Amino acid sequence: MITNIKSMQGLGIYADRGAKAPPLQFRRYNLVYGFNGSGKSTLSRLFPSLQAGEPHAKLPEGAAFEVSLDDGTAFGCPSNPNGLEQRLLVFNSDYIEQNLQWAAGRANPVFYIGADQAEAANELTKIEGQVVTAEADRNVAAATEKAAEKTFANFKKERAKSVASRLHLGSRKYEAPALAKDYEKWKGDDRPKLSDDQLKAAEDTRRLDEPMPRREALTFDEATIGTAYRFISEVCGQSLAMVALDEVQRYPDMLLWLKHGHEFHEAQSIEDCLLCGNAISSERRALLSSAFDDRVDQFVARLAKTSDRLNELVTTVTGLEGQVPASDDLVTELRAQFKVARQTTLADTATLVAQLCTLQAVLASKRERPATPADMTGVVSEADVLDTAGRMGAGVSAINAGIAAHNQAVTDFKKHQEEAETSICRHFIADCREDFAKSAKEVHDATADVLRRTEQLEGLRKSARDLRERIRTHGPAANVINKLIAAYLGHGELTINPVDDGYQLQRHGTPISGVPSEGEKTAIAISYFLSSIEADNRKLRDAIIVVDDPVSSLDTKALNFACSLVRTRLDKAGQVFVLTHNLQCMNEFRKGWKWKARPPEGKDPSATFLFIDVTMPEGQTRRSSMIVEMSKLLREYDSEYHFLFSHVPRFVEQPDAYDDHGYMIPNVLRRVLDVFLAFKCPGGSGLPNQLDKLCADHPDLDRDRLAALERLAQVESHSDNLDDLLSFSTMTLEETRARRRRTLRHDGPCRRQPSQEPEAPLPPICSQRDGHPVELTQKVGRPAHRQIANHVVDGNAVELG
Repeated sequence: MITNIKSMQGLGIYADRGAKAPPLQFRRYNLVYGFNGSGKSTLSRLFPSLQAGEPHAKLPEGAAFEVSLDDGTAFGCPSNPNGLEQRLLVFNSDYIEQNLQWAAGRANPVFYIGADQAEAANELTKIEGQVVTAEADRNVAAATEKAAEKTFANFKKERAKSVASRLHLGSRKYEAPALAKDYEKWKGDDRPKLSDDQLKAAEDTRRLDEPMPRREALTFDEATIGTAYRFISEVCGQSLAMVALDEVQRYPDMLLWLKHGHEFHEAQSIEDCLLCGNAISSERRALLSSAFDDRVDQFVARLAKTSDRLNELVTTVTGLEGQVPASDDLVTELRAQFKVARQTTLADTATLVAQLCTLQAVLASKRERPATPADMTGVVSEADVLDTAGRMGAGVSAINAGIAAHNQAVTDFKKHQEEAETSICRHFIADCREDFAKSAKEVHDATADVLRRTEQLEGLRKSARDLRERIRTHGPAANVINKLIAAYLGHGELTINPVDDGYQLQRHGTPISGVPSEGEKTAIAISYFLSSIEADNRKLRDAIIVVDDPVSSLDTKALNFACSLVRTRLDKAGQVFVLTHNLQCMNEFRKGWKWKARPPEGKDPSATFLFIDVTMPEGQTRRSSMIVEMSKLLREYDSEYHFLFSHVPRFVEQPDAYDDHGYMIPNVLRRVLDVFLAFKCPGGSGLPNQLDKLCADHPDLDRDRLAALERLAQVESHSDNLDDLLSFSTMTLEETRARRRRTLRHDGPCRRQPSQEPEAPLPPICSQRDGHPVELTQKVGRPAHRQIANHVVDGNAVELG
């Protein structure tokens, strides 16, 4: 059974319920009474949501609720609405609207199980059990599919996010769909992943907003090195054998000294030798001039030119070190290979420079002693120089190839970036290919399992529908409905007659013209509802029945029949909820279930009486309803008078306190006055005439105050003006409280000075308020026709004059 409404949020007029709200303690029989506008219809639509397995269309948008059962399970909307569809049946105005087509004069088919359908019913029971199992299996499979889809979606989302962080796409996006598309493109690609350096290079390319500067290629002539080496070696190995001087032949190192000394003496016209001081003979001068002819000058000049050429070559080779770009000056993907070539080439350059410098040392010595062959023992061999030059030439070629590739990437910058993006995407697809395929397979398998189980479930449901069609009949059900209508209305005037496509409504055996009355509609609908409870192989003892106002528009006699029919027909139901705003209907069910709600000592109650209490919380502008335990004054008495009157003294006794029922006091006063004045001034003359008669009988009453009281009761308790529905009343709560206070006092302004003559009490009319006696009495004084009625509340006399 449903034992409680655990939570309610956003259900129109109802205050929200949560975990801390007092439990409602629903039992097998539940009576819920509420005035018009208290939210009874909204409450009645809570249950159809569970009957349909989805939120009712007329519930407020965003409404949510949850009910708990005695076995600990819970159902609600919008979460977990399924589970009670086959057990829960709801009768309310929506049910009448959905199941009876009055304009066409026919009802929806009535379900009825006859004896000849027993075999089909047994098979239906078996199939329904299989449906429950299949639904559970399908739900488990659906949950597995949902989990797999969520896992796969998260996998693609996170992977795509990781790839996007490496692509540096700017305003563009790389999300899960793009990852899935790339996977389909490269799932068969067996190329290896990028190395860390390659991945970094591709990322660096994607980071660039514009291309890098172009670089100039290096110039190096490998053949020049060998030619220069051989020439210099040859020159250094030569001697000046053509000088015909014995001194030079014996002392070749003195050649330049002698030559420079002779040229100096001749240029300065010095006759004596500056070294020895002896005179230089003319023969000696002639011999020296002949020995030092132009060939010596040419040889010396050749040595100088060779030295300059060697120096230029060393400078050129050394300059290459500054011309080689740094590895960071090239696009990232070329840097690793370029760095190796650069380091090797620079090392070979340094080696070659060192080797050429050995020639420079020998050549410098040769220039100092041109007549003497140079000592070549300290010079690197030609083979070593040529080997170094060869390696250097290869290194320069590798460097130039890197520079060319860099310049090409600069030229094709956009294409280069696109290729980098493609390589990054392909790398990460290769990295996650196995995980992607595994997750995709899990989703595929889960989806296939759901499809298979769904097909099995639909097959079972179709079998169940076919069996229900075999069980459905019209004729026997019509007889059952007609019997119920007669029992409900207390007469057999209205009947239904089955036709090919529904039912024909008849009165006294003749088809009716027009639409039946509201009471007759209710009679037909409730009879149809009661007859269909055990359709579809449903058992009454398992059913949870909700009936909302089953006596709409019925007269008093029919109302008693109707309540008795509903109560007896549903007595064996698993659980019953009756919701009503009709006091007499409430009393009928209350009296029938009274001993179920208050059983003899030692037995547990099986009925619960509840009331929909409407208040105006302090500081709020909207009314708020709560489901509470029914007041004793409603539960123990047939009239509302005691319950309504209990609000009046409480409202007056707290003159400065906020009363959340204050908005309804004018209406309460009107209904209290109706009962009170019916006792004081019998007859149907209406409130104004009754007050006039009261004043005529009691001249000491203040007619002006009673006029204000009449205005409060007449105007403020009826919303007969649109403004009353859109704004607060012009009669403030303070004025209402003043009217109430002055009316209920012995010495209030509604009473003139009472007579001092003794008064004799008349027989009292007694009631109770929250368990305390409330006595309504009559007093008679002089003049004898003056009557005053007192209420004794909690032992204190309160006079209503």
